[in-house]
Amino acid sequence: MKKKHSDKDLEKIYHEVFGDAVQYMDTYEIQAVAATYMAIAMRLYKTHLDEDEYKSMIQTVMETEVRPYEAPKVH
Repeated sequence: MKKKHSDKDLEKIYHEVFGDAVQYMDTYEIQAVAATYMAIAMRLYKTHLDEDEYKSMIQTVMETEVRPYEAPKVH
């Protein structure tokens, strides 16, 4: 069963996880932190989604443009 979360819930978890990432960046290189989060995300998606949903999600990620964080926000 898939759970639905409010935008407020998603914003809360985003900020909590991002805060953890920023703390890890004090000790580890940004690429190591990003790779770790990416690996975790991929395994979570692979566990939760069926094969077609997973492939669709990967396609969406590949096609979505993102802006980088500004330097003061990540250090």
